[in-house]
Amino acid sequence: MTAKGAREVAQGKVAHRKAYSAPALEKGLDILELLAREPESIGLKGIADRLGRSVGEIFRMLAVLEQRGFVRLEAGSERYRLSMRLFRLAHWHLPVNRLTSAASGPMRRLALACGQSCHLTMLSGSQAVVLAKHDSFRDRNFSMRIGAESPILTSCSGRIFFALADDFTRETLLSNIALDGDDISCAKQVAALAADIKAKGCLEVASEQVEGITDIGTPVYDHNGEVAAALIIPFLHRLHKDDSVHMKEARTALLAAGREISTALGAP
Repeated sequence: MTAKGAREVAQGKVAHRKAYSAPALEKGLDILELLAREPESIGLKGIADRLGRSVGEIFRMLAVLEQRGFVRLEAGSERYRLSMRLFRLAHWHLPVNRLTSAASGPMRRLALACGQSCHLTMLSGSQAVVLAKHDSFRDRNFSMRIGAESPILTSCSGRIFFALADDFTRETLLSNIALDGDDISCAKQVAALAADIKAKGCLEVASEQVEGITDIGTPVYDHNGEVAAALIIPFLHRLHKDDSVHMKEARTALLAAGREISTALGAP
C-alpha cells in the first residue's frame, strides 16, 4: 500500500470512529473534564448547570464515578472533586511511567545546575502536556504545573514536536485545529525549524504566554529514534546577573540532560 493510501485508510478510520456516539460515556467524561479544570469542589446542581444536564442524570453518573473511585465527596459537604485515581492511571501507563522515571534524576540535576525550573512534555492530541517538572532551588522561579497544556504552533515544546514530526503526523495535528491563513503560514514556518533544531539540538524562543521568559527546549528520543518528549527550561531573566546562571550555560546543561534521558530510553 502506498503512503497516500495508508493515510486515506487511517483518516477514514478516524472519521468512522467519530461517527459513533456513547451518551453515558460522554456524560461521565464531561464530568471528569469539568472537575479536572476546577480548583474547588463543586456541588451536584453546579455540575448539572455547567454541563447543561438534569440533576437526575448527573447524580447517577456521579454515583458510579464515586463507586469506581474517580471522584469523592469533600469531607463534611455535598461537593465533589476528583480523586487521585486518574493520576495513578496515567502513571500506570508504561510509556509515561518509563519516561518520567528516566527523566527524574536528570531533571533534578538540571534544575540544580542552572538555577532554573524545568519540565517535561509529551504530545497529546494537538497539545503538548506537562508530565513532570522540577522547580529551581531559587526563591524566585517560574514553573509549569503538571497537566498544563501548550499549543502546538506557538509554544517551544509544541514547535519541537511539530517540526520534527513526519508529514502525515503534521497533517493529523493540524486537522484538530481550526486554522486560518495566519495559522497555515505559521505551520510552514515551524516545520522549517526542523533542520535548525537537529543541528543545534535545541530550540530557543521568547515565550508567547509570559513576558520575561525565554523557553529553551530539546527533544528527547526513544529507542526507535523518534521524539518521545521535549525537555524545557522556561528561562527566567533575573535583574541581578550575579544571581543567575547565563543562558548559554543553561543551554549546555539542558542538552546534556536531554541526551541522558534519551540514552536511558534506549535511543540510538
